Amino acid sequence: MKFELKNNRNGKEIKEFLTEVEVTKTDSELIFDFVCKNSKFFSACDEYNGPVFDGDACEAFICTEEDYWYYEIEVAPNNCVFLNKIHNLGVGEYEPYPIEENFVKSQVEFLSDTDYRVKFSVPLDKINYDAKKGIKYNLFRIETEGGFTDKNLLALNPTLCDTYHKFESFIELK
Repeated sequence: MKFELKNNRNGKEIKEFLTEVEVTKTDSELIFDFVCKNSKFFSACDEYNGPVFDGDACEAFICTEEDYWYYEIEVAPNNCVFLNKIHNLGVGEYEPYPIEENFVKSQVEFLSDTDYRVKFSVPLDKINYDAKKGIKYNLFRIETEGGFTDKNLLALNPTLCDTYHKFESFIELK
């Protein structure tokens, strides 16, 4: 399935930062393939589980277990990965639990001096996938225009606010 992300704050198209994402589920993994236009490739850190979200990033929030618990995966243009399990407490509050083992496979490809592609995958067994429960998720992109944190927030299913951590905005993977 291929999607175009929209402005997270108002739900409108944001052609200046066009972001297309293809989502594929195989028998063993979940794959996200982002193509991001008009970026300055700002990476806020270069260490696993550092504050990737303070820079440009492609993100997936994936719920495979009980509601309000999900995996937050982020990949920066320098291929730095953030992987936490999140307990969403509601009303914009959440508790992150860093995952020690980085089981995300990721790669970044620069398509031009402004465009890049981020492809990452996660093994279904590592995220406790159960076919009977399915998968709920949302996808995001942060574009800082060179370091202005949270300047441009894009989402598959916009939360219509300044945070991505709104579980009610997750959708079912079909």
